[in-house]
Amino acid sequence: MKTPQDNLIKSKELNQQITELKRKKNQLQNETKRRASWEQRKLRTKRLIETGALAEKYFGLEEFTLEQREKIFKTFSEFVKGKIKNVKQ
Repeated sequence: MKTPQDNLIKSKELNQQITELKRKKNQLQNETKRRASWEQRKLRTKRLIETGALAEKYFGLEEFTLEQREKIFKTFSEFVKGKIKNVKQ
């Protein structure tokens, strides 16, 4: 037969297990968030590289400075945005 002391010990052990499981759950959730964030950054980086490669291919921007490239993109941005809206519709 269990004594109140045994019940108290068992209760403390269960509380410790619960605390440890909560800590592990939080760690897993954080790791999942980090992995998802890393995957998003990886996809964004790939997209940016591909877009930059296409810009260089079609506009020959290799010799331009960042400021010059930005000026070119600003010049055509409204035109391109308008065309994108038409394509999506």
